[in-house]
Amino acid sequence: MQQHYLRQIELALSEVLEQPVSGLTEHSHLETDLDLDSVTFMQFLLTLEDRIPGLIFNPDQLAQDDFNKVGSLLNYIAGQHVVKEA
Repeated sequence: MQQHYLRQIELALSEVLEQPVSGLTEHSHLETDLDLDSVTFMQFLLTLEDRIPGLIFNPDQLAQDDFNKVGSLLNYIAGQHVVKEA
């Protein structure tokens, strides 16, 4: 399941950054490795919501620091009990 989510993260980042993103690991740092600023980060989260059914981010309760690494984002997604699209 984590591989599925990791792939969706890569696809969402590719869409937002308008360039291919691949090879991410749990240790990849979103801000420094991919140069995401706060606006791009929010666009990425919204795109990710569209890609993963049931995933919802509450922007009032989130900060970019909450997801500095891909691993923390994967843990958040898993914690949402998202149902994988059939």
